[in-house]
Amino acid sequence: MTKTLPLLTVALLTACARTAPLPAPGPFSRLHSSPQEAVQAYFQASDTGSSRLLRSAFHPDVLMHWVDGDGGTLRTRTQLEWWQRLDADAKAPQPATERRQTVLDREGPFALMEAVSRWPDHTFDDLLLVVETPVGWRIVGKVFQRLGPGETAPPSPSAQQEVRAVLGAKIEAHALYSHALLDQSHTPGCLYYRVHVDGVPFAWGTISEAAARYAANAEAGIQDRESPWNVLKVEVRGNVAAAKLEVRVGGVRFIDHLLLVRTGGQWRISAAAWGNPVPPP
Repeated sequence: MTKTLPLLTVALLTACARTAPLPAPGPFSRLHSSPQEAVQAYFQASDTGSSRLLRSAFHPDVLMHWVDGDGGTLRTRTQLEWWQRLDADAKAPQPATERRQTVLDREGPFALMEAVSRWPDHTFDDLLLVVETPVGWRIVGKVFQRLGPGETAPPSPSAQQEVRAVLGAKIEAHALYSHALLDQSHTPGCLYYRVHVDGVPFAWGTISEAAARYAANAEAGIQDRESPWNVLKVEVRGNVAAAKLEVRVGGVRFIDHLLLVRTGGQWRISAAAWGNPVPPP
């Protein structure tokens, strides 16, 4: 059986995925030399009401996800919408009283970060995907939970199990090339960013594009149960979560950093960054 790269990991996205061109030289070229610097730029953008700083920290296609209430309605905000909100508030920004960032996992050009921001009446707990792109480190995924004063998201063993079940569905979707399982395990706007795959340093594609490739493989009778997967890490923060997976395809190890949200009582993958953690020589 011919092996193919997994989605999340699927190199079948190559034909459809968008490849990021190198931008013209500008004030933010190669600005962020680490994932921590990219997150710090995000903090500064929020504290000063600067959409310009935010554009340096985030990839422009990133969708921000959160849910209302206890696993309620999924909410989404585009970067453009966020820029407009920051610009509207720029005359009177409200800086956080406390900012803290933590590296949950870092391997090669991939990092999973937690960013906590406190104000007197609320706290935002962000989980972020950060990758090294041709123009420096940038945030390519964000989910968050809003907490009240002094509130923390309690640990939940059942949530860990539920998240792992969704990760299992994602792995099974690849094994069967099942577009139906992709739909069940992902949000409709999920983006997959990839780094160092098929000679391309940085590219991205939608879950719908991946589903079309899966459907074509399934119709051709192609499956991939040979590639071994492992779930290496699951971090749950209330209604949002992050995970790290690994898979070996043709002797090459790939990793996946994923963000998830719980909406309508069901966990779904909302953002992903994957690829070869060892850049080619």
